[in-house]
Amino acid sequence: MTMKIPAIIKREPLAVEAGVSKLARVEFERHPHPALLKEPAHFWDEIFIANEAYVLGEVTHPGIRRKLAYDAATHRLFLEYLEAATLQELVRAGVTRSDPRRMHRLLQGVAETVADMHTGIFCGRPIVHNDLKSTNVLVPAAAPGETRLIDFSHSFFEGNLPPFITDKKHEPSGTAKYLAPEKWAGDYTKGFAGDVFAFGVMAYYACLEKHPFDGDNAQIERAIREATPPSPLKSDSRVLRTIAVIIMACLEKNPVRRPSMEQVARVFAESASLFD
Repeated sequence: MTMKIPAIIKREPLAVEAGVSKLARVEFERHPHPALLKEPAHFWDEIFIANEAYVLGEVTHPGIRRKLAYDAATHRLFLEYLEAATLQELVRAGVTRSDPRRMHRLLQGVAETVADMHTGIFCGRPIVHNDLKSTNVLVPAAAPGETRLIDFSHSFFEGNLPPFITDKKHEPSGTAKYLAPEKWAGDYTKGFAGDVFAFGVMAYYACLEKHPFDGDNAQIERAIREATPPSPLKSDSRVLRTIAVIIMACLEKNPVRRPSMEQVARVFAESASLFD
């Protein structure tokens, strides 16, 4: 059965990175608030968008962008529209240097949201995001100290890994710089630990303004699987010792040695007072 969607009276295409879904800001007849419309750009997108709609159907978390409606017949997904910058844009704009307290608060917000996902808080079941990265974290203009996690196209409920995650062979699932070592080896079964590794990469980048692993895909894969990046304590950035230690723990090669996201969130919460 096709979902009834209000008539769209205004549509503004949004610029997106190559290879991702088509996005547009839309306004509806008789509805005052705009929405984000996500439509497939290619065949795989139909699967990804349907998966995102399915996962978000069991989510009411305030730190996650809301699903408004999904039309399965046309593969159109309507999401909460937010005027916001990505975490990556804020890092590039120099927030890390100019306001380290704010950057800490933003990372704490992401850690707490992911910890809640992993334990099923405000979610029907525990969720693995499976594509954590700085471009998938929004910071709303109206709430500059808060974060919203987006893009659940590759997400899954713990214990229910979809076949399309491992069947999509033509490119790594997720951004290469954030892929845990076990994922490069083809093992996507350690979902929570994979999210922890990706968070570690994100936090390293946010604190130091550079990724711990860089280069082309082959160089990134080799570094992630074999190399240990320099500790943030060895940089000239103002990184708290407790935060540097937990970031490096997140980047452990062995997934069983990484902390849980609950432990990571707790370290960020307890360290926040050190900025006072």
